[in-house]
Amino acid sequence: MSTKLLTLMLGLLMAGCSSNANTVWRLDQTSSSGRYQATLTCATPPIVMAFQDCTLTLTSPQALPSDLLIAVDGGMPAHGHGLPTAPQAVPTHNPGEFRIDGLKYSMPGEWVLGFLLHSAASDDKIVFRFTL
Repeated sequence: MSTKLLTLMLGLLMAGCSSNANTVWRLDQTSSSGRYQATLTCATPPIVMAFQDCTLTLTSPQALPSDLLIAVDGGMPAHGHGLPTAPQAVPTHNPGEFRIDGLKYSMPGEWVLGFLLHSAASDDKIVFRFTL
């Protein structure tokens, strides 16, 4: 077997086995009241100064309120600043799933990402804590 062919085959094998290929980043959290279970899923682990490709999925023993609105906020408590953007939770076609548009982090460190859930019946919140 030629050296060029062997090198090409080894390169393809190594690329296919890369540990960061198609890495999904996921966090799970229960809401403050215990009413909802939330999963934050991002296509890749978060990185600084790039828009994130994330969804929030909510489940509950009861049906989700039809008038449910979700506000997104976050920041770095140790630094006293918020997110550099104003992300929005946009419902998808899947029940309980919300696409998070406009989410970006400005620097490495300890972050919180919060979701305020509001409906006529009640308010609740979900807070994720993580390090970039």
